[in-house]
Amino acid sequence: MQKMEVKKTKKSHAHYEPDFKEEILRMLNTGKNVDEISKTFGIGRNVLYTWKSKSQMKTKTKTSEEQTTYSLRLISENELLKKEHARLQSERDILKKALVLFSTSS
Repeated sequence: MQKMEVKKTKKSHAHYEPDFKEEILRMLNTGKNVDEISKTFGIGRNVLYTWKSKSQMKTKTKTSEEQTTYSLRLISENELLKKEHARLQSERDILKKALVLFSTSS
């Protein structure tokens, strides 16, 4: 990977392309040394730690949203299964009564 062209804004903050950030984050997440990455790409260590922290927060939020969706789906499925269970119990009770009627009339 080569150094990325960096755009400076009025406040002289560097702007990095999302693809570049993702590649750097992959390097950080695979255990590459922060100091090496900082020196190689000319990015401050504090910037790297900020990127990593924000990335982890996004992942936690996404995971939380996925868990909520999964929980809601389980609750819905549970309600359907309870209704089905009640219906089957009712059918069973009717069949038991019918069996008693048919066996006594024979």
